[in-house]
Amino acid sequence: MYQVIGYHRPATLAEAVRLLAADGRVALAGGVHLHHDGGATPAELVDLQAVGLDTVDVAGPVATLGATVRLQALVDDERIPTVVRDAARAEQPSALRTLATVGGTIATASGDSLLLAALLVHDGVVRLATADHGEHTVPLGDLLATGRRHGDVIVGVTIQTGGSGAIARTGRTPRDVPIVGAVGRRVADATDDRTMLALCGIAGAPVLVEPGGVGSVQPIDDHRASASYRRHLAEVLSARVLAELA
Repeated sequence: MYQVIGYHRPATLAEAVRLLAADGRVALAGGVHLHHDGGATPAELVDLQAVGLDTVDVAGPVATLGATVRLQALVDDERIPTVVRDAARAEQPSALRTLATVGGTIATASGDSLLLAALLVHDGVVRLATADHGEHTVPLGDLLATGRRHGDVIVGVTIQTGGSGAIARTGRTPRDVPIVGAVGRRVADATDDRTMLALCGIAGAPVLVEPGGVGSVQPIDDHRASASYRRHLAEVLSARVLAELA
């Protein structure tokens, strides 16, 4: 993990944003990803647990998930779409779900993340705060594609809760991180009629794809699976998801 050379525990979001604007400071939420990603880099930790970003608010068709909401809280919250809850359950083993957070998952932007794929198909929009620009929002897909600017603090993410969803994935074992996963959502009402599909395990971050264009994706090729095998999985798993949503 990081070589910790300082620790801060801000009481407000404004204080946290100010602290994180400086170089060499890292946001601490659940700490799960810091253990894996820090290496031996010296850093001052800015602990976000007292800032008040640990709530889940559901108003009509919109759910707002605070950055420090634990993944287990999503699993347990029956107001959250089933696909999001199932993806949160698959994201980490049970011991780590009580530590890992929504904001940490977004910040890490793992290409294997089923939860990020589920947030994508639920029209995820991330709220960020910076010392220079105040609070602003960006679609989750855009954030995953471009990355965060220095000083951006993830405040939370909003998702649309309507529609039906489905997940299909393949891993080396049932509990393993998926080699490829597909998550879909179907909305059909008077104002919105569409099917969204997201894939994980094919790129550096999960991506939205056109339901009819899965065969044109260009997956990564690494030690876990070849690009051709990942493309095959993407086609098969997407077909399963779309059939379930039909």
